Amino acid sequence: MKKNYGVVISLLFLFLFGCSSQDNKSNNHSTDDARLEPVEHAYDGCDKLLGSDHSSFKLPEKISKVDFEKVYSLSCNTLKNDDMTNAEKLFKTFYGDDFDESALSTENGGIVYQAGINTSAYWGMDIALYSADYEFQENSSGQTYVVGLDEGGITLGGKAIDVTDIDSGLNNYIADFYKDFTINTKEFSVNDTVGRIDFTASLDYENVPFQYSPSAYSRADNENNMSYWTFLQVTGSIGEDGKFDFINANAPLNILDKTEKTKMIPFDEAVKILETELAKGSYYEFSNVELMYCCLANQPALDMTEEDNVAKAEQLAEEYNKTSKTFEPMWCFEIKGGEGAKEYIKVNALSGEVFIDVQ
Repeated sequence: MKKNYGVVISLLFLFLFGCSSQDNKSNNHSTDDARLEPVEHAYDGCDKLLGSDHSSFKLPEKISKVDFEKVYSLSCNTLKNDDMTNAEKLFKTFYGDDFDESALSTENGGIVYQAGINTSAYWGMDIALYSADYEFQENSSGQTYVVGLDEGGITLGGKAIDVTDIDSGLNNYIADFYKDFTINTKEFSVNDTVGRIDFTASLDYENVPFQYSPSAYSRADNENNMSYWTFLQVTGSIGEDGKFDFINANAPLNILDKTEKTKMIPFDEAVKILETELAKGSYYEFSNVELMYCCLANQPALDMTEEDNVAKAEQLAEEYNKTSKTFEPMWCFEIKGGEGAKEYIKVNALSGEVFIDVQ
């Protein structure tokens, strides 16, 4: 029997184990005298800078501007919800008239639904939904389009696809699980091999997205503890008939506390910080710049070859979930080119700290 929810489990452990504490070891540079402006002036002077070439970097011609009114320093955790009612509602909505209650069961602490060759799952945190006949295939084109930046509409099988239709469909299925957040499609690619559109969507808090793609930075200290940036995303695929083939969604965050910041480092000041702080002789070409909530995680070492640790894994995950994590808005300058995880230069929009988020 083919099971497709293993990816969700791995993301669960990556995301949740890693958020127990902050790690500042990759804070390569900092500044104490950054200019702060009222939040509403975050993009003042931005358009004049776009496309400009600097000694250590080049800015893109266009960026993904975020239409926001407030920013916060957020303290969050993730609490498991194993309510069977939530799972049944989720599966009934996704499968519609094909829903079969007898296909529900519990497995590995989650609630699963057997649909044809696939197994969908609700882990009380992460969500994995698969149509009965879905089979993964690599995207043959390899071309990713960024919503709002790349020209032209999406067509599949000669039919135009509206990105807002993807958003409304996702909200129909999973919005109830993300009550404090809105879901917005950020990137998509047309999978010509099987006639599908693959997409990545963000979870936004008052219009500011949380980092929605895995990034390249990963470091181990002398005790083999790992540091990396967390991400919170919804991914999936939609077919020519407009129906979703699969949806994978990371665990929703529980906002424990928030501190509103009336002033922040504006875009043009973040650019000035990079002019000063980036190493001489380095050069980066950026493909996009986006304001996102980011969290640098520190994952405690856990030797999974030891039987006791394997048995403790679920308990440890729940303990880490309950631990508060700090997310702050950062100007994320995405480095152009490369395959795999994204690479960024990040400027904390509250403190001016610079993070080199590269391999």
